[in-house]
Amino acid sequence: MARSRRIAARRERRSARRRRSPEEARLEILDAADRVFVEFQPDQVGLKDVGREAGVSHALITHYFGTFAGLIEAALERRIRVLRETMLERLREAGALAKPSELIGILFAALEDPVHLRLMRWLLASERPSAAHAFGVQAQGLQVISRQVATALDPKPSAAMIDKIELALLTAVAAAYGYALAKYPLIGGLGREASAELDREVQKTLASMLQAHIRAELGITIGR
Repeated sequence: MARSRRIAARRERRSARRRRSPEEARLEILDAADRVFVEFQPDQVGLKDVGREAGVSHALITHYFGTFAGLIEAALERRIRVLRETMLERLREAGALAKPSELIGILFAALEDPVHLRLMRWLLASERPSAAHAFGVQAQGLQVISRQVATALDPKPSAAMIDKIELALLTAVAAAYGYALAKYPLIGGLGREASAELDREVQKTLASMLQAHIRAELGITIGR
């Protein structure tokens, strides 16, 4: 099979097997999975393909991740954690909340990653418990980010304020994911063509809606 030959050829170009710590092995497997998923849809490959790319046995991957779904879940979780840390780092900067469109832009930029979307689509289509867990990880990140936003707006935010911000951010993230996952049929429903300019307009509109909602709910203006 052409796919297997291409993966095997890359493996042969790499150095011989070497001893790895458990953490190193796990990270290298995830890195290998990323390389495979850049080239192939998840339903076109399996654990053996990732094992060949990583230069490890099928058994070692199952040891760390259990199943193919577990591997995909871990690969997506890593991306979500990177997104969360990027967002938190930006929120720590002075005046970050004054530019809500930039914050929404960070999310949209992450969702432009085709691997992120491939993994998310696969988990959702599989109807496996791992899909629910993936969204659970996202929700935990939302909780952390919501508290960071609330603290930036008020050093001692009330529980009610945090709840409202959580709901607002949950809605914004859901809208961003919905657009990323179903962009083409949604745009087609308008009789328009997908474009970078339209993506920017959607981001700008979502940021404005988020800003207006927070102002209406909390009486606080973020940005102009």
